[in-house]
Amino acid sequence: MKNIFALLTIILLLSFVSATNAQSQFATKGIIELGGAVSFSSTTAVSNGTTASQSTTLFQFTPYGNYYFIDGFSLGLSPGIDILKYAGSSNSTNGYAIFLVPGYTFTTKSNMYPFIEVLVGYTALSSGSTDLSGISFGAKGGVKLGVGSNGLITVGLNYISFNLSPKGASSRSGYNDIALSFGYSIFISR
Repeated sequence: MKNIFALLTIILLLSFVSATNAQSQFATKGIIELGGAVSFSSTTAVSNGTTASQSTTLFQFTPYGNYYFIDGFSLGLSPGIDILKYAGSSNSTNGYAIFLVPGYTFTTKSNMYPFIEVLVGYTALSSGSTDLSGISFGAKGGVKLGVGSNGLITVGLNYISFNLSPKGASSRSGYNDIALSFGYSIFISR
């Protein structure tokens, strides 16, 4: 919890220090935003004071591309790859996703840009003979903070309803995910 608070404090300080005139061009027609996030986590179970000898690991790679076709309005594409290795298993489970991301970014008189996005796309999970997939959807909201002349740090909260149903299923199987997200991107003028 202390690390998250420290990170948020640093982000806010950087956002106030780095305001420039170039930031006023962000979220306008013709701007291309490129970025994403990479994360790795390792979880080790503890039961009755005894720590497990093996951990479950998760590696996530989520690049992001966004084009502003009108001031404030954008259309993005976000593919993703998850590699999950369960404790005690020699095999890993691979998850894939590709989301179409329409959104709106509010222009302000500072280098802080609140935004909202909708995510609609295809998700799949494969492990050995298991093949699960479906159409998934969600939403994301947060703030993009200008850093330097054309950098952005994104802090947001997102919800995704993942559909990972077997072929021929009559009802949805999957999971609902709520996550705090952090990312970095750059923007360039077309």
